[in-house]
Amino acid sequence: MSGADEHEIDPDEVRAGVRDHWERAAPGWRESSGRFNATAMDVAQWLVDAIRPQPGMRVLELAAGIGETGFLAAELIEPGGVLVSTDGAEAMLEQARGRAQELGLRNVEFKPVDIEWIDAQTAEFDAVLCRFGYMFALDREAAFRETRRVLRPGGRVAFATWTAFERNPWSRITRTALYDAGLTDTLEILRPNPFDLSTPEIVTALLEDTGFDEVRTAEIEVGFPYEGVIDLFTQTKTLSPAFADLVRDLDARQLTDLQERLTEKTAPYTQPDGSFTLPGVALVASAQA
Repeated sequence: MSGADEHEIDPDEVRAGVRDHWERAAPGWRESSGRFNATAMDVAQWLVDAIRPQPGMRVLELAAGIGETGFLAAELIEPGGVLVSTDGAEAMLEQARGRAQELGLRNVEFKPVDIEWIDAQTAEFDAVLCRFGYMFALDREAAFRETRRVLRPGGRVAFATWTAFERNPWSRITRTALYDAGLTDTLEILRPNPFDLSTPEIVTALLEDTGFDEVRTAEIEVGFPYEGVIDLFTQTKTLSPAFADLVRDLDARQLTDLQERLTEKTAPYTQPDGSFTLPGVALVASAQA
């Protein structure tokens, strides 16, 4: 077997792994939704503004998770408008249904949808939203072509991804601490890498190649606040099943070592009371079908 064959990936296996990750993560995301929403509110608001919501619009949200961004748009498309909130993970949709009920939203429909094969009619929607979702598609070109297909002529897509890994200490610090502690054997992020769609040039080329125009991009700085290293550790376990799996069986010495490495790496951001905010930079984009 050649070296290339040895490193070949099974697309169906990768997609199943991504789906399983989000199925398992759903309860944690619901639990931490307030914190994450506060951090990402500027991103969500940019996306909603970019689709220019109006009463009566039919809006599709892809990879909606527990529904945060789409729910902001739902009230702006009343009366007569409908938000179709979709995700590939049934557990995320279940959490989203609960949140919509709590918020009293009556114009939201929920549907399991794969971002690469959108189960919808051609030109069915006036706008598409996707916050931090396209980056998890294995075939991103297929995902954007499908998005273009379900949008009416002149309809708009707005989405968010992350800039380069190096510009996002909120993710880099925990990953490098795990590596330095010997708990993972590589810093490489396997496909689909959420930091691949990291520049305006990459995003613009992808949108134009899949039939969009009037592309607009911007960068938005975000900050993830923590009370201290223990809070960072706990929140990461809550939101990331992969991290939780890695640390579940660590003994006391290993846990102390990892926490000491996290303390060292977060030191440049730490305040006198032990709290810190880990920065990051989101890349947002919009385009017209």
